[in-house]
Amino acid sequence: MKIVVSASSFADVVAAMSVADIIELRLDLFSTFPDENKLKGIGKPIIVTIRRKREGGKYSGDEDRRLKTLAKYSVYADYVDLENDVPDEWFKVMRCKIIESYHNFKETPSYEYLKDLVEAKRGDIFKIATMGKDKKDVLTIVRLLCEYDNLVAFLMGEKFAWTRVMALFLGSPFIYCTVSKSVAPGQLEASKVKKILMNL
Repeated sequence: MKIVVSASSFADVVAAMSVADIIELRLDLFSTFPDENKLKGIGKPIIVTIRRKREGGKYSGDEDRRLKTLAKYSVYADYVDLENDVPDEWFKVMRCKIIESYHNFKETPSYEYLKDLVEAKRGDIFKIATMGKDKKDVLTIVRLLCEYDNLVAFLMGEKFAWTRVMALFLGSPFIYCTVSKSVAPGQLEASKVKKILMNL
């Protein structure tokens, strides 16, 4: 189980060094896309993400440009995050491992719907982040985590922030945290998560 810190600037990267196992560069939140050589000097495994507006990010430009930029950064990254609706050919051109992600900021779809997404995965890890509303949604996430490996799955929203920690104990390889402002609803502070894990 690894603590992933979502960074929206290089100041976040510096702040994350003492608590993160992996650093996610949320490049859609950076003021400009950095030179690829800056990625080499980070000294921790990195995930490169350019999140579109409809998945809660800030990127609203050309999709082809976004994917070409991710492919360029993939040479220097350990993981690239590609959304589950990205065409197959882009999965083939990435030069590192791939986290295939599904985000839903409105609801948690049925177990059957999410199960089909996981079983059709093309990436190395599948990530599910959906909005939680009730215990039924928790049950859906728990069931998926118990049945599939290499799956990150949790509920968004302050009320369900604890499902991010719970997921670790059900086999999720990563927990996404913050060192500054949260980049997703219910995201936990990395140092608090580290304390929780050390005290178990």
